[in-house]
Amino acid sequence: MAISERSGEGKTYITLQYLSRLALWVYFRNIKVICRAPIPAEGPLLIAANHSNMVLDPIVLIATFPHSRPCHFWALARFFRIPIAGHILKGAGVLPVDTKTHSNAKLFEHTLESLDRGAVVALFPEGTSYTAPNHLPFKDGISWASFEYLSQLANNKDENHPKDVQIIPVGITYSTKNRWRSEVVVEYGEPIVRTLEDLEEFQKEPKLSVKKLTDEIAKGVESSTINSPDWDTTNAAKEARFILFGDSRGVRLDEFVHVSQSFITLFHPQHIESPQGLFRQERKVLKQKLLLFSQKLSGLRLNAYDISMYEKHEITLARATMSLVSHWMTLVIQIPLFLPGMIINSPFYILGRLIDSYEPYTESVAQDKLIFSFFLGLPVYGVLIYTLWKATGYGLMSLLMVIMLLPLFAWYHMALIDKNYDMLKQVVASYRIFIAIVTGTVGGDDWTHNREALEDCVRLRRWCRVHIRELIVKLAQAGEEDAVYLMEYGEPLFDKDQ
Repeated sequence: MAISERSGEGKTYITLQYLSRLALWVYFRNIKVICRAPIPAEGPLLIAANHSNMVLDPIVLIATFPHSRPCHFWALARFFRIPIAGHILKGAGVLPVDTKTHSNAKLFEHTLESLDRGAVVALFPEGTSYTAPNHLPFKDGISWASFEYLSQLANNKDENHPKDVQIIPVGITYSTKNRWRSEVVVEYGEPIVRTLEDLEEFQKEPKLSVKKLTDEIAKGVESSTINSPDWDTTNAAKEARFILFGDSRGVRLDEFVHVSQSFITLFHPQHIESPQGLFRQERKVLKQKLLLFSQKLSGLRLNAYDISMYEKHEITLARATMSLVSHWMTLVIQIPLFLPGMIINSPFYILGRLIDSYEPYTESVAQDKLIFSFFLGLPVYGVLIYTLWKATGYGLMSLLMVIMLLPLFAWYHMALIDKNYDMLKQVVASYRIFIAIVTGTVGGDDWTHNREALEDCVRLRRWCRVHIRELIVKLAQAGEEDAVYLMEYGEPLFDKDQ
């Protein structure tokens, strides 16, 4: 059946795709899509993805799914009874789910109809969005739907009909999910296949078969995402990665998840607490130092990169002054190029800061920024278009030119803001370091004796960098897989002369 003929895959969905791609282009600096196996261009598919970032997660799937295939998501049936919302949801291909029914056939009615038409049904088995060091337990809905679909296939005598169901695990990983111009990695994993032979086992032991499939799906998603047992391990691993390789842009995005997870494994409590753990004492001490380093940096409102220039040099007033002046002059030279865009888009930056300050749930920040920016963009860019149209004499051709040049202006601004935002952060960091050296504080009663704290951070960074490398080398020599991988990935950093 042609895509245009399928319910929920027409003009409304195409518009949604364009808006989703625009949203990703605006919000993220870099997007990496990885396919571990070829994704079929046609035929029924079930998609299981992690769900750590509210509406951003479905937007990511809509914008990046291979072959631009439409994705159908679940929503509670009661939302479809709301007149305008129901019409939009139906047009966007969202599938109603009646959770009050006790019949699986009724519960998955629309899902099975979509799969029977060869559609893609994308689900989030965790059931809700969250901010946690690891993924939430997966619910069994997608597994029950898989076996219900297999039961339907078993009763279909058409030889051209599929005889199995494929579930694609998808990992969505954000470098910093609540920040503008961060990075996202989308990994489509190896398909999990269930056939009519598996249906026979399901008919004998339905709950056991469902649980096995759910566990397999969870492992598939877990292998494509970053998961840690606790926040301390997450923060220590993140700081170690930052010290050794730099921020998220210092690691190739196609290796970001693997590198991050390898550092988490290095500091996993099971390796520290187990008597059989290799170099457990070294791991424990290094982890404690990394957490102390992270706390001190947070107090100074700096990060590991901000003090990296002092890796091999002493902190002196002359060096801090030179750093501040050079960064400031570099930024000043660029100001005429990006200042108009900054002024025009200043309402969006103010909005972002307000949401950062007042949104209590980290997983909702990006969603809030996108939604409120969309509604704010209508008057802001409406006024801009009117002002330029007025300045050019209200002509029809001038209006068309203004509208045509608007995307070019947006692209120009986004290209410049990435570069100059980094410069601005360097200026701010250099200023804080300069003030700490000159006055002993970086402002406020909470930051007394900050020159000492700054010098402590520099010493801690040096110590941690040396001991991170030493620990990885020792573990690699002992054959630990993650340490071997990190050594191979960052080979130049482990040169004996470094």
